[in-house]
Amino acid sequence: MDLTDHILEHALKHFDAAGVAVEKTVDGVVLILGLSTNPERDLDEGYFEGERLDFQGWLKHVKPKIISLMDIFQERGFKAEPMGWWGYPMSFGKKEVMHLKSLAVMAGFGQQGKNTLIIHPQFGPWWRLAAIRTNAPLTPTGPGIYEHTENPYCISCQACVEACPVEGLLEPYRLLDRSRCLANIPSKPVSGKIEWCDRCIAVCPIGSY
Repeated sequence: MDLTDHILEHALKHFDAAGVAVEKTVDGVVLILGLSTNPERDLDEGYFEGERLDFQGWLKHVKPKIISLMDIFQERGFKAEPMGWWGYPMSFGKKEVMHLKSLAVMAGFGQQGKNTLIIHPQFGPWWRLAAIRTNAPLTPTGPGIYEHTENPYCISCQACVEACPVEGLLEPYRLLDRSRCLANIPSKPVSGKIEWCDRCIAVCPIGSY
């Protein structure tokens, strides 16, 4: 078993999908990871602590898995670090570290749906992506290039486009104005729990729970 197979085998013990991508703007290679989210494992669970966003779901379910994988690299003498905040390059108005959906396409996870999310055959859009950057000589998986092509799951479906509450914002396979997408603008209800717009996810007929 070569190094890439070894790393992917360990990654798939913790995540639902794993692949390797090489992007010219990133120093090293990227291990891209996917994990399903559901009511029992809500990766979007978060609260406001004053003005600070506290993402408890990601810390609880993703951070330990990221740490475990980084230990595997370090045991073999390689460097490894999560891209962004424990594998997720959250921007909230700042420049992103890297576009995870592009990396996922490059690594062979599939194509983006009309809601711009990577559609998994089992989970649909109900999963989240994370990434680890490493200097380990991993072999890229998938096509190795980013192609914005039509997703076969979406050919005859317009559910997410029609459900978008920001009229004219969501067009098939692209956001016209990412800054106006309500999924990027957390609400702050009285309870303190963060609520996100997920209408384009909730109406997707693939992998709905």
